This record gives sequence, C-alpha cells and structure tokens, in this order.
Amino acid sequence: MSSFWTRRVIGVAVIFAAFLTCVPVFAQTGGLSGKCIAEDGTPLAGYTVLVERKEIRWTSKVKTNKKGEYTYIGLVMGDYKVTLQDPSGKEIYNIGTHVGMGDPTVVDFDMAKERAKAQTSPEYQRQKAEEDKAAKQFTGLKQLFDQGQLLYSQKNYIEAASMFEQALPLAKDKNVPVILARLADTYGKAAGSESTVDARKQDQEKALDYYQKALQLTPDDAALHNNMGSLYADMGRVTEAQAEFQKAAELKPNEASTYYYNMGVIFVNKGKMDEATGALKKSTELDPNNANAWYWYGMALMGKAEYKPDGSMVAVPGTLEAFQTYLKLDPKGPWAAAAQASLDQLQGKIPIEYKAPRKKKG
Repeated sequence: MSSFWTRRVIGVAVIFAAFLTCVPVFAQTGGLSGKCIAEDGTPLAGYTVLVERKEIRWTSKVKTNKKGEYTYIGLVMGDYKVTLQDPSGKEIYNIGTHVGMGDPTVVDFDMAKERAKAQTSPEYQRQKAEEDKAAKQFTGLKQLFDQGQLLYSQKNYIEAASMFEQALPLAKDKNVPVILARLADTYGKAAGSESTVDARKQDQEKALDYYQKALQLTPDDAALHNNMGSLYADMGRVTEAQAEFQKAAELKPNEASTYYYNMGVIFVNKGKMDEATGALKKSTELDPNNANAWYWYGMALMGKAEYKPDGSMVAVPGTLEAFQTYLKLDPKGPWAAAAQASLDQLQGKIPIEYKAPRKKKG
C-alpha cells in the first residue's frame, strides 16, 4: 500500500500533467486587431473585416466599432487573408498576414497609406498609363463624334460621315456599334440627297455594310433591324426589308405595332400597296388604338382601288372603315382633313374626275 506522501506526489504529478496538457491549447491561439481609417483620417465605422484562413476553407467576420477598431481573438496559428469590406459588402482591399501565438497580430487598414503605397507600384503605373491613354482616346472620340453630329444636324451628311469614320478607330467596346450605326444612318441619309443614281447606290451600299457590321456586334438590337429594313426598302429590296422589319418586331414585341407601321408607310410611299396593306393591317391588329396606322392602312387600301370606265371608284373592303377609325381616334390629327376628304370621295360627295384615253387616229 502506498504511503500518504507517495499518494500525494502521484496526485500532484497527475494534476501537473493535466496542466501541461491544457497549456498548448491556449498557447497555440492568437488573434487579429487593428484600426480602419478613411483617406481623410475619419474612422471607418460599421465596416466588415472578413477573416479567411489560407490552409483550409474557413471564414469569419467582425464589424468595426465607432472608432473604426476591430478585434478577433481565438485564431489558430497560420496564414490568413484579411479583407476590408464597406457596409454594402463591396471589397475595398485585402492584406495577407500570419497569426502567431499570444497577442493579436495588428493589421490596420489605412486608406491614405494604402493609396500612396499603390501609386508607387509598377502595376499601378501601368494601369494609370492605360487609363490616361483611354481618356485621351475618349476625348478625341467625343470631339470627332460631336463634330459629326453637328454636321449631321446641318444635313452635311458626307462631311458628317467623314467625322464618324475618323472616330471609329478610337472607339472601344460598346462605343463601336454606336459609331457603326451612326455611320450607317448617315450614309443612308446621304444617299437620299445625292443627285446621281451611281452616287446614291454607292452611299446605300456603304450604309448597308455598316449596318451589317453593327448587327454582328449587337444582333438583338431591334432599332438597327428596323433601320436596315428602311434602307432595304429604299434600295427596292422588298423581301429583305420585310425580313428586317419582322425581326425587329420579334425582338421587341411590345413595339411590334410601330415596326409594322414603319414598314407599311415606307411601302405606301414606294407604291407597293400589297406589302403596305399587310404590314399596316398587322399594326392595327397589334395596337387598335394606333390612329396613324389606321390612316395609312386606309391609304394603302385606296391605292388598291379600281376605277370603272365612267370614272367611279370601287374601293377595297375596309377602306371606309379605316379612315373612319382614324378620325374617331384622332379627330384633330395631322391627317384629319385628308382622311375626311378620302371619306367624302368614297361616299360620292366629291366627284372623281376621269378622262378617257384618246383614241389613236387610224
């Protein structure tokens, strides 16, 4: 049997061993602390400090207090990524650090010092040089574009196109299809002001080429398809024009009535009444309150009327109703007088002058 002293020594040893076992648990932990300061020296209160361990997938967060201070204790030894986030959760910047035993490792986020440090780095200098170059290019692009816009407003279309063409090499990203579309529209307008057929065709081909290039970059731009449809119509390419207007309507169903209306009016002015009638009828079906569509639908139907030898007109069914609907929807509209005159003619209130063709002498 062990003596009292033997038992006591063993007991002390057990307690001491237990104490030794517990010590490493506390000794192997550390923490983080620091202060977050804005560039003007004010504390960044309510910001988030995200703590991520690099060796394993583990993250945690802590908020800064009113003084911009934070503390996180109980971290095991290791390498960490410490990230400062604004109140919306957007990352500002991060710092890599090692957490050792004992007192918290100090990691401050000083915005003024960080900016000064960043500005001396080669990466910052490279990025700044690129930004300065881009800013210079944008300034030149804007000047050329504004000059082009001014010339366009003055109807100097060829000169305007020259400005836009000079601007095109300076354009980047989203500005490229914008310049291409402007060039297409400008050459389309220039074609309408040319005095010779060859010059008109040349401008139209340039306009078409720029529309196609713009649509390669933005194929879902309904407005571009609509405008290219108008160009095809001006070129007499009816099938292609209809396809472009149809594509625009499919891409923007809520504006489909407008695109069919545009198609119909163009075809009326081109004397293609069958195509015009189909497009304008579709426009009125999609939007029964589109007064202008009803007027031009009536005009398209009038263009399909037949005349008897005695000079009387046989109108296509629906012509009378189209003009009546227009006047009901917009009695003081821009074509109210013309619509009423057409109604009077259809109802026999205005005589239709008819001259029989002269017979050739035998």
